[in-house]
This record gives sequence, structure tokens and C-alpha cells, in this order.
Amino acid sequence: MYGFIHATDIKTTKYDIVVKNKEVKEKKLKIVLIADTHFGYSVGYKMAEKMVNRINKENPDIVLIAGDIFDNSYDSLDKPDRISKAFKNIKSKYGTYAVFGNHDVKEKLFAGFSIGSSKKAFRDNRMANMLKEANIKILDDEVEKIEDFYIVGRKDYSKAGDGTSNRLSIDKLIKDVDTNKFVIVLEHEPRDLDNISKKKADLHVAGHTHAGQFFPLTIGTAIIWDNDYGYKKYNNMHSIVTSGVGVYGPNMRVGTDSEVVIINVKFK
Repeated sequence: MYGFIHATDIKTTKYDIVVKNKEVKEKKLKIVLIADTHFGYSVGYKMAEKMVNRINKENPDIVLIAGDIFDNSYDSLDKPDRISKAFKNIKSKYGTYAVFGNHDVKEKLFAGFSIGSSKKAFRDNRMANMLKEANIKILDDEVEKIEDFYIVGRKDYSKAGDGTSNRLSIDKLIKDVDTNKFVIVLEHEPRDLDNISKKKADLHVAGHTHAGQFFPLTIGTAIIWDNDYGYKKYNNMHSIVTSGVGVYGPNMRVGTDSEVVIINVKFK
């Protein structure tokens, strides 16, 4: 019962980072990061509205969504119009940008866990259409330049949404990016962080791990992932992994929080 109630209590987690020697006009940037909303069987429109209210209170410059927006089935959404409206109500200076995750595909679920082959995982077009109608820009192995910074958005590592696990390498994605500017890499899974840092990315943001979500998985994620939750630095790159807003599998959180992450960037 505690785990069920705790999962609906959204916390705010803040990180302050300093980025040096970048060609930027602004002295600071306020980023809101969310991930793993898992809208579907367990997470509904009320959580979406609560999340957006929390985001808007922060008055962010930009909002980033690091995948697993849906929980495999679009048809499982309760009142998708209310969820879409909530997304559309997100307010920020530069807009909202998103990538998809391994659950943003059509797959069968067993006890809340997805089952099936990544080679046969296709995305329901209604997922992308909902986000586009809510003015959310999807970066599917794409780069977006905004003012003095770049967002490099990557497809999911295991499920690209087109029946494959194919995605562009970080080298190909970042080759035309001016790394004298501020460079953010946005993806679902926090993989290959040391290598990405060597490509002169300044900030890497991700989700996926849920920080384990509940004990004893909270122990396992720390073993599997080099940065399974929170902040870590790789060379000159800042890595931030969020525990997410929603849940996968059992509808509960024990030992972790549902969170909205605030990243205050200062440039020197």
C-alpha cells in the first residue's frame, strides 16, 4: 500500500552544473528533465496534470523528455485527450523536445512487463501524433539547434520503433554539430557515457533505469549501469539520470521517488 501511494507522489530534484568555455550569449539555462511517464495501464491523466503543474511552477527555459512516454499500448490510455492537453499546457521559453524509449512500441505485457522481440517492435503512429499535436518536437536520431545550443536526440538502443534495433552512431549524429556551443545529448538509456563525453558533449540526460523502482531491484541497477541514477561526470561531460515519473511492472515505488528533475546550467 505504501509503495502504491508513494508512486503517485512526485518529487522535485535539482542539480546545479557549471559549463566552461562555451560560445553562448546567456549566462544560465534552466532545463526540466522528465522520463518514464509510462502512460497506460498504471499511470493516467491525473498524473500527467500533476506533472505538468510541477513543471510549469519552475518556469523552465526548455523541457526534455527522455523516453518511455507510453507503456506499450496506446489503447490502454485513460482519456488520451486529457493527457494530450496536459502535454500541450507545458510552458517554456524554447519548447519541449522528446525521444522515445523501449516501451514506446506495441508489445504484449505480462504482469506489467513487456514480452516480445525487439526485432518485431513497432511504434503505434498514434503515439507520435499525440506528441506532435501537443507541440512536442520528437528527435528521432536528429539534431536540433536552438540559439547557442544543440540537442542531439537519439533513437532507443534496443527498440528503434521500426521493427529493428538500428540507430545512428553518436559519431554520425554529432559530426556536424559545433561543439564550441553547448551540446546536450538526449536519449533513453544511459549507455556508453565515457565515449560520448569524448565527442565533446557537455550534458547527457537519460532515464530508463527507474533507479530500480523498488527493492531489491534498486541494488541490481547500480550493478548494471555505470550511472544508474543521479549525477556523475565523465571527462568534461555532465551525466544526469532520472528515476522517472511513472512506473513499469508493479504499480509501486519502494526506496525510490517519482520525480521531475531541474537542471540549472551556469556558463563560465
